[in-house]
Order: sequence, then structure tokens, then C-alpha cells
Amino acid sequence: MTQTLALFFDAYRDLNSRKLFWVTLSISVALVLALALFGVDADGISFLRWHWDVYEPQFYYRAVILLGFVIGLWLSWGAVILALVSTAGIFPDLIAGGAIDLYLSKPMSRLRLFLTKYFTGLLFVGLQLALFCGGCFLVVGLRAHEWRPSLFLAIPLLLLLFSYIFAFCVLLGVWTRSTIAALLLGILLWLCCSGVQITEQTLHTFRTGLERTIDRTERDIRAIDARKPTGGFFDFQAGLEKKRRVTQVQKVSELRSSLGTFRLMHNIFVGLEAVVPKTRETNDLLDRWLISDNEVIDSQESLRHGGPAPFGIDYHDLADASTEVKLQSRHRSPAFILGSSLACEAIVVSLAAWIFCRRDY
Repeated sequence: MTQTLALFFDAYRDLNSRKLFWVTLSISVALVLALALFGVDADGISFLRWHWDVYEPQFYYRAVILLGFVIGLWLSWGAVILALVSTAGIFPDLIAGGAIDLYLSKPMSRLRLFLTKYFTGLLFVGLQLALFCGGCFLVVGLRAHEWRPSLFLAIPLLLLLFSYIFAFCVLLGVWTRSTIAALLLGILLWLCCSGVQITEQTLHTFRTGLERTIDRTERDIRAIDARKPTGGFFDFQAGLEKKRRVTQVQKVSELRSSLGTFRLMHNIFVGLEAVVPKTRETNDLLDRWLISDNEVIDSQESLRHGGPAPFGIDYHDLADASTEVKLQSRHRSPAFILGSSLACEAIVVSLAAWIFCRRDY
């Protein structure tokens, strides 16, 4: 136990000496102070001396300013990238610099050394998340008059998000012995995982929208068939209805062809999403405790413009599909999201540990 604690302190001093910890912490403090400049009252949102009347100001403060910019952009992207820059060199520097000879000369297993270094990187990031979320909790309580302990859920959730990418960086670092390769390939894999999830949700939205438009058009065709023409000489309506029916049947045929393509593509991405770490969905879990389903439904109303949407989908159907898919995503089991992601991370870390323990130094 003493050796493990000594390894933790040694690894922390090494990370701290790179100064990026203090750079990241300084940016986090600056963002918390910037967040404190925004205030919320019953009429709208204020910034310093300016005030804007906003409908449902509490919702837009949480959704746009807090979740969208402060947590969504900084914690979910900027802070994670700086944390990866800080920690990506832990194993390549240990292996390539000859420092591992000193550790291997001590009576400890390689697996113990590997896990200690790995969890040190996670603790390094967890400390920053705790300080940042504590600051956000105070600012939101004092300026927005909402004391939300659920903000502290960002600590484990974003730490898990970081751990997914960090696991790949560790594997690549142990394999290539290069910090640059580990960092760049790790970020690339992160973008690929996020891209798979975004593409799956987009395809799901278009697929659902197409299904709704096809159902709407087929109901229109059945309604035309149900009308009985009068049979008179001046029954122009019957001719127009017949022409409209031909157009609608042709439209259904084209939409069904597009739907088949979207179903195939969506099923492929559903399979891909099942096996990759769910970085985006892990981050979105925080939304469930800060934004209600009714607020999500209200925010989706802005999509209703009328007229044609892409791929022949009606805008109303696309808006309904977007809301439906978003709500389905929000109600997806956290156990599946986190469990499948942690299972993937465990496989990656186990492979990295196996390479680390079996390699000759």
C-alpha cells in the first residue's frame, strides 16, 4: 500500500510539473466567473447592465448558457482535450525515457504499476472536475436562484467520458511508445465514436420522419378512395382527385425506396453504436436531471415551419420525429449506456495492460 501511494504521488508530481493542470484550472475558473456575470429573473436573462426579455429564462439559462456553452463546449470538449494532452504521455514517457527501469527494479508487479499510473490520470482529471462543478453549483444557486445538487453528477459522468478516450490513448501509447501518436489517434477515435452516435440519431430521425410521411400520404390516398364521385358531366373534382391520387401513389413509391435505404443505413449504425463507447450519450445523461421532457418538447416546436423537408419529408413529420427520437434517447437505460461503454473500456485497458506486462524493456 505504501508503494502504491508513493507511485500516486510521484505520478501526480510529474503531471503537475507539466503546468497544464494549472492552465486548465485557470480557464475553468475564468469560465465560472464569466457564468457569474449572467443573472436570471422572472422576466429574462441579464448580463452585467444589459437585460433581455426571454420566454422561460430558467430553461434557456440551463440549456443554452450552462449546458450548451460552459459544460457542453468546455467540460465536454476543451477540458477533455487539455486533459488528454496532459495525460497522454504518461506511458510513452515511462517506457521510452528509461524511467521504467527504476520501477521494475522494485518489488512490485507490472500490472500494479500499470493500474497505478492509469488511475492517477483519472484522479488528475477528477480533481479539476470537482473544483469546476463546485464553482458552477454556487454560481447557479446565487445568480439563477436554483440550487441543483444534480450538477455534481457531471463529475462522474464526464470522468467516465474522459476515461473512454484515455483508455484508447493508453493502449496506443503502450503500443507505439509515442505521445503524439497516442494523442492524435485517441482524439480521432473519440471523434469517430461521437460521429457514429450523431449519425445514428440523425438517420433514426429521418427514418421516423419518412415513416410518418408515408403513413400520412397513405391515409390521404385512402381518403380519396373513400369519396364517391357524383358522376355528373361537370364533376371536375373527380378528375382532380384522380390526378392527385396518382401523384400521391408515386410519392409513396419514392418515399418507400428512400425508407429502405435509410433503414439499412440506420441498422448498420445501430450495430456500430452498440460496440463503441457512448461518449455523447454519457455526456447527455446530465441533461435528464437538468431539463425535463416537457421543456425538450417545447424547444422542438421551433422546427415546425411547414413546407417540404429533406428527402420529401413533411416538416411537421420531421419535427415530430425529432422530438420522438430525442425523447427515446433520453429514456434509454443509463445501465446500458454506461455498462456497454465500460465493457469496451475494460477490453481496451486489459489489452493495454497485457502489452505492458508482456513487453521486454
